[in-house]
Amino acid sequence: MSNTPLPTLPLGLASFPLLRQKGRLYVDKTDLLQKLIETGDYYFLSRPRRFGKSLTISTLEAMFQGKSELFAGLTAENWVKKISQHPSPVFCLDFSAFDSSGNTQDLCNWLNRKLVAFAESHEMYTSSEKSPAETFDKVISLVRQKKGLLSLLIDEYDAPLLDNLHDLAKISAFRDILRQFYKAIKACSSSLHFIMITGISTLTKVGIFSAVNNLNDISTDSAYSTLNGYTQDELEKYFSDFINDAVRQKITKTRHQLLERIRNYYDGFSFDGKTKVYNPFSLLNFFREYRFSNYWYESGSVSFIESYFKTHHIASPETYHRIKVKTTALAAREIEEARPESFLLQAGYLTIAECCDDILVLDYPNQEVLNALSEMYLTSIYQIPNYNSVGQRLWVAVRKGDMASLANELNSAIASLPYHDFSKKQKSDKKKHQESKRDESFYRSLLLMLLRGAGLQAHGEVPSCRGRSDVLITSSEHIVIIEFKLARTTKEITSKQREGEAQILASGYLEPYMAGNIPVSYAVLVVDTQKRQIVFDAQAGILCQNLSLRPQRENE
Repeated sequence: MSNTPLPTLPLGLASFPLLRQKGRLYVDKTDLLQKLIETGDYYFLSRPRRFGKSLTISTLEAMFQGKSELFAGLTAENWVKKISQHPSPVFCLDFSAFDSSGNTQDLCNWLNRKLVAFAESHEMYTSSEKSPAETFDKVISLVRQKKGLLSLLIDEYDAPLLDNLHDLAKISAFRDILRQFYKAIKACSSSLHFIMITGISTLTKVGIFSAVNNLNDISTDSAYSTLNGYTQDELEKYFSDFINDAVRQKITKTRHQLLERIRNYYDGFSFDGKTKVYNPFSLLNFFREYRFSNYWYESGSVSFIESYFKTHHIASPETYHRIKVKTTALAAREIEEARPESFLLQAGYLTIAECCDDILVLDYPNQEVLNALSEMYLTSIYQIPNYNSVGQRLWVAVRKGDMASLANELNSAIASLPYHDFSKKQKSDKKKHQESKRDESFYRSLLLMLLRGAGLQAHGEVPSCRGRSDVLITSSEHIVIIEFKLARTTKEITSKQREGEAQILASGYLEPYMAGNIPVSYAVLVVDTQKRQIVFDAQAGILCQNLSLRPQRENE
């Protein structure tokens, strides 16, 4: 066993100089940044929060400033040494540092102060003009005369907008100021040899960037799909000691098992529909604690998501599994007007699973995101009180294979819902069938969200050799398969229970799991639409481990 101390993780550090000076672990991305600089001039990059955008901006700043001592041992070391002979002035602006609770004048004053401070850092003293756009033009011209062409780096350009999704009038006012500011950037492009702008929301042709039509949007460019986030190879190379240490501490029995769990929980983000990367923030926190948790969601700063949820119709999470959209639909509107699937993609709750011509297939990237989204639905949409305690009791029920308790906990959650869709007018048979499917979907989705909110691995509509099971729950101690059925009358309940059981057995839902050593249970949950509750037949949750696929009832 090696006594070599583990590298120090760069948690909380978005400053490249500090990260290198403190000797923190750094996953080398400087080859991509060097390529970025050498092959283009003006860029835009959209990535979800906590994906290393600020570190990217900070690294670019150090490269242009020629701080070669920071790049020792990195791919771009020689490139930066050459730049150090003729460093470039860099104006770096981070909009997340602006207090978005302020008004438009506060935004103008903040921009003006940043610009004047930049001029002073180059020993040029000036005052701000009436508008940030005018101040920008003045300051950039002064600095260019003394220092030459500038590099402009703007981080989190959309922070003032996303922080105010609850106030559309304020967003509009902020956007007007920012639009004029970016017009000034376009007008001064002859003084700027490089521009990089990052944010969460994608740029649109009718919004802030309407005048800046020379930005190269690399958000879905395969050449830079791994610029933010960690690849599988990077995980195994840079975090090898942490992986071995986690296995020694018995997080899992083998290295392979640990890598598989980490992959399921934190991998899966794809910005081009081809290459997958890990969420860096979650991965770093996992290796700090050796505990699987929803670090990304729990880190906060998700108020803009909750604001969007409250003002837009968001369908059940299951609706967005492998949803197909046209590429043009994703950047056609401003962020506050975006369709739910577009908004969820930009926010990082969906990712590009596949890309074919002008069609994108979107899906959830991993278990952490599914769990986090479920928590948001439970709190922001369904507003279930004490959902955490319900989830924990569901966890215990699953571990024991106690399907009666699982049904009772689901009923407890249902009872707390202001579910307005129970009362419906009589419809045609076709519409009744559609209503039935929708109602089943609602109950299934609610159970899935409660399970995921509790940290369980729960999947909807899982394919088997002859059909799709409604819910599959997997844990290290038990596997549970659930089928939902809808009963319009009390008389239908028994027949629906038998129908569901026959479907589970005939469709082979159990077969993929019968050969293992983990107990397998199944349950048919019948929705009594008149009483608005789940009815469970205790004899339909029979333990099936290593038994015949046709379980014997007690009275047979």
